[in-house]
Amino acid sequence: MEGFWDRENELAHIARQLRQGGFGYVTGRRRVGKTALLHRAVQRFGGIYHQAVEGTPQQQLVHLVEEIRDAWPIFRDVVPKSWGEFFRLLSRERLPRLVVFDEFPYWVQGDPALPSLVQKWIDHELPKHRTLVLVSGSSQSMLYSQFLQQASPLYGRASLHLNLQPLSYCWFCRALGYERGDPTSFVRFSLVGGVPHYWKLMPRTSLGRQVEHLYMNPAAILAEEPTHLLRDEGIVGSLPKAILDLVGRGVTKPSELAARLGTVQSNLSRPLALLLQLGLLHRELPFGESPRTTKKVLYSIPDPALAFYYGTYLATRSRWPHLTPRERFHLLHQHAARLWEQYCRQAYPGACRYWEGDVELDLVAPLSSRRWLIAECKWTQVRPSQERRLLEGLRARFLRTRLRRRMPRVSFKLLTPHDLLTVG
Repeated sequence: MEGFWDRENELAHIARQLRQGGFGYVTGRRRVGKTALLHRAVQRFGGIYHQAVEGTPQQQLVHLVEEIRDAWPIFRDVVPKSWGEFFRLLSRERLPRLVVFDEFPYWVQGDPALPSLVQKWIDHELPKHRTLVLVSGSSQSMLYSQFLQQASPLYGRASLHLNLQPLSYCWFCRALGYERGDPTSFVRFSLVGGVPHYWKLMPRTSLGRQVEHLYMNPAAILAEEPTHLLRDEGIVGSLPKAILDLVGRGVTKPSELAARLGTVQSNLSRPLALLLQLGLLHRELPFGESPRTTKKVLYSIPDPALAFYYGTYLATRSRWPHLTPRERFHLLHQHAARLWEQYCRQAYPGACRYWEGDVELDLVAPLSSRRWLIAECKWTQVRPSQERRLLEGLRARFLRTRLRRRMPRVSFKLLTPHDLLTVG
């Protein structure tokens, strides 16, 4: 199986930035394919790639010089004693079109003064070269702190920021050779989501054995992955982890989270903000409402693998061996159904959930300036007679909401596994 898929838009952005050079950074969750993209960019456009290691600055400089001395002769006889000396020597060399420093946060951990040195070099030396320097790393929180906080020396220096998102269900099917219209393919996707590294871990076997291999066996690979993900992001303490656990189990309102955690809602502001910034949580408002005018909020876990871990794995790992095949199928069905709702909303620009009182609509989306779609997302095959009844119920729920006054032209639709080929 090939190890690189899609990312042509990101490569096109790099190609455009190469015309003028500059400085940029690549972010994205663990295992999403940042390193693969950077390798492909160096292969396609030419340049130098180096992946930093954890350790002291002296160790890191030795590793760096060992890899770059063939490209930059000045480092064949000299090993810099500090980052300041490295950048002074680098300024004497002719730089290629593209230079990539992957796992950049490791360098910053070893020497917190490094961002100031990089800033000085970017401001005074890099403009002399038509070179694009890209940095990346597994820790999104570290990169955000270096580039998005005004107090950071590197704030405002980047001319390019690529934030890699997980790949689509369509690419999952293409990469692994599954039929896109087969509901079982979507359930398989719900176990790993759009993270290419996870795709490589899936054995070519039945769905049940894939669940065992990825999560339920004693040596299952993805059973420990969330621990590594949170560690890489520097998430410490029990509160953020408890929030993820509760949201995964269906506790989605801030007031309910605070009550279950035995604290006041204001104490959740900082951990929630961190989890949102890192993309580990998604914050939803009812369709058409603004955070300035509503206090209605629901939280969800957008990543399918993480949602399975917190919503299914943690709750069933001890009793999974004793469940019947029917009970296991039911749990997988429930997880896929939750993901199906998210998947359908992502397929329609501007789509959101809507809730008001005891009424909830799975999907409300604008089709044009005067037409809207109201849909119910059901992860089950529906007969024509059932479909008519469900659509009538959907229409009745819509007429009980305030939306009916704002949306005179509405189409009602039922989205089921039959729509796998048309949704997305």
